[in-house]
Amino acid sequence: MTSVFNPRNKIIANLDSVLPLLRGKNPSPVLIEVDPSNACNHGCYFCISSYIHLPESKDLETFDRSVMKRDMLMKLCESFVKMGVKAVNWTGGGEPTINPHLKEAIAYLGQHGVKMGMFTNGTLLDKHDLFETLVDNMSWVRFSIDAGTEKTYNSVRRSRPNQDWNKMMSNLKRLISLNKEKGNKIDIGVGFVITPDTYGEIIDYANTFKELDVKYCQLKPEIVNIEREDGVQRNVEFWEKVQPVIEQAKQILGDKFAINEYKLEDLKNDPDFFGRVYKKCLGSQIQPCVGADGHVYVCPNLRGYKQYSYGSLKDSTFEDIWNNVQFREKIMYNIEEVECFSNCTQLCKPHESNKMIWEVRENLDNEAYMNGLVKQFESSDIEHKEFI
Repeated sequence: MTSVFNPRNKIIANLDSVLPLLRGKNPSPVLIEVDPSNACNHGCYFCISSYIHLPESKDLETFDRSVMKRDMLMKLCESFVKMGVKAVNWTGGGEPTINPHLKEAIAYLGQHGVKMGMFTNGTLLDKHDLFETLVDNMSWVRFSIDAGTEKTYNSVRRSRPNQDWNKMMSNLKRLISLNKEKGNKIDIGVGFVITPDTYGEIIDYANTFKELDVKYCQLKPEIVNIEREDGVQRNVEFWEKVQPVIEQAKQILGDKFAINEYKLEDLKNDPDFFGRVYKKCLGSQIQPCVGADGHVYVCPNLRGYKQYSYGSLKDSTFEDIWNNVQFREKIMYNIEEVECFSNCTQLCKPHESNKMIWEVRENLDNEAYMNGLVKQFESSDIEHKEFI
């Protein structure tokens, strides 16, 4: 099983940023989630950002299908290089490859040694001829699949003609082929969000993608955002029903099998609090999000909500926004002390890293504990450690 998905160990691997944060400093982010586009050519109802771009969300104040303009995008990248940001995830928001300037931004960051990954549905890679740029500059690319058959894929993703299952498979195979030609420079993976409408195709998914030369086939639980179904997560009974199917997929996929097990454990073992034992969202302070609207948000799960914006790139540089610690602390005080996380999505992006950083915070003066962390890091096999 791949070791790509282990936020706990990745926090340990980035103690050079975590410890200064816990000691009152303002380190540059380790990882920044960047949305080049809020528009998407698919319409997955279970998308964590559904409240931003799905047609049925057009009456919400968060609805915004903007695409980041070139000048803003390139100035943002310049700030990342200047600040020594370790890694960037191109994500959404919407579908990142809709932005016609993404290719230039990727090449620029690649030239300056910033590591990058990308979540994509993969159906537009040919439109902007991204294949070589991705293989030459990225650490990894993950295609969002979320189905095991053409019929279900086209249905649940509400894909457009020529941007459907067949296009996705064609582009995925083309990327794999080019990557092989260039010596397997990047890791290519596929992902599947487990929902009541899709879990029945987990086996089909495993059988289909085990035959392709991908690094891993990820399974992850659907996380319901607060704008949909009141943010109520699937119950324990559902996950108990899914578990045997996951075990079958594990047998089929072997070393390619990957799962966000920590999220499933919180869903099944703590249906009331989902493992939220921490009192501060410290993980977000090393992995913020920049929205396609130009706002710098606390985290990807709060993108689009202006009350959780540290500032806009229309008014300031990313560096200046990040260095305004007093204003950032004001935003975080509201989340942690006033709202007590009540407006936060359960099992959010920084959730697992929050648990680990909180544990470190509680043991800062425990020499044996801290020495143990160092030994744990030295003995662990951590892939893509910057991508928390």
